[in-house]
Amino acid sequence: MSNSENLTCDGSKARKKNFTMLFLTILVPFGLGHFISYLFRTINTVIYGDLSHDLSLPASSLGLMTSIYFLTFAAAQLPLGVLLDRYGPRAVQSPMLFIAAIGSLVFATAQSELGLLVGRGLIGLGVAGSLMSAIKACSIWLPLERLPLSTACLLAVGGLGAMASTTPLHQLVSIFDWREAFFMLAGLTAAASIIIYFSVTGHYPKKKTRLVDMSREVARLYGSWSFWRLVVYSVFAHATYMAILSLWMGPWLRDMGGLDVASMADVLMYGTVAMVAGSLSFGSLADFLRRYGVQPLMICGCGITMFVAIQILMISGLDISPYLLVAGFAFFGTSTTMNYAIVAQSVSPDLAGRVSSSFNLVVFVLAFVVQWVVGIVIGQWQSVDGHYPIVAYQWSMGCLIVLQVPGLLLWLTFKPWRIKGK
Repeated sequence: MSNSENLTCDGSKARKKNFTMLFLTILVPFGLGHFISYLFRTINTVIYGDLSHDLSLPASSLGLMTSIYFLTFAAAQLPLGVLLDRYGPRAVQSPMLFIAAIGSLVFATAQSELGLLVGRGLIGLGVAGSLMSAIKACSIWLPLERLPLSTACLLAVGGLGAMASTTPLHQLVSIFDWREAFFMLAGLTAAASIIIYFSVTGHYPKKKTRLVDMSREVARLYGSWSFWRLVVYSVFAHATYMAILSLWMGPWLRDMGGLDVASMADVLMYGTVAMVAGSLSFGSLADFLRRYGVQPLMICGCGITMFVAIQILMISGLDISPYLLVAGFAFFGTSTTMNYAIVAQSVSPDLAGRVSSSFNLVVFVLAFVVQWVVGIVIGQWQSVDGHYPIVAYQWSMGCLIVLQVPGLLLWLTFKPWRIKGK
């Protein structure tokens, strides 16, 4: 072998080794934080029965307590963007995860609804930067050509977090109670914070991004009809996807599907597998069809149409396997997340971070409202041994479907079927 060939091979091995080290020291630690955030987001779907029984929580209180996660998560989005730009992902994510760990301890020791609200709120605040920190870290320290791979891995890791909150969590709660499970989660979250702090060694040059400048740009953004037009067509579907899958899918399976807790956890497990598959499928499909001029807007809207159709089937009363319905809900619901990229692509690169966090704020505030209101609507009917009648779910989910239909009509005004470049 010639010297030039030896140099080429050595260079290739070095690049592969460098990427492997970066992958292990950047993507894995931040991915762990994203895993934990999804686990916390969906955990109440499995333990809601224990919470309701131990603290005598009605459906409305259960909805408010679970949805407070979305509210504090949303409240952190705008200042989070500034902190990430100014101090970097390591300096932001590590202390924030400690806040989530404290929230988990508060939740585990709560003896009242107020204690649960405070704990859940701190958890939402602490994990609010998990995905944004991970994406920013990958964009800074990983090779540009590997970003699609790293992003796909992050989405898959989030799905694994949701997956862990189903059958594995049910098995854990069968051995330990829900309070002990939250003590363990507090330890896991604190460990992730420490791992990020010590394993992420890449240098980040601090920037002097002023809060007043960001606020001025965000104010102009929220005053733009083009921004709201892109937001409104998908945001109700996105909020429904998050609110139902992170809490109300469990009660729906129990009361409408007639499943026990173990079977419900198994069905939700299939749903999280479908979530991972959906994220990867819609992303790959958009990337493939882009070569032929098909707009991501077309794929996103078609996915949302199927998502609404699945919801109609869920309240129709037809004899359809809950495995198929939950898998369909989780798979097609991931199409709503495509709008993050669509909104970001609608502005110049220097505004992409702020427009994404602004969109995220709207999504999570609405998810908070949706999850709470669903509990209020369901609570209008009398429960029997903790079970609510089928009509309660038909009314609550029916209202959500009605709210999503105008978004699909707005989507049609974009004429998404047009081939780009023709």
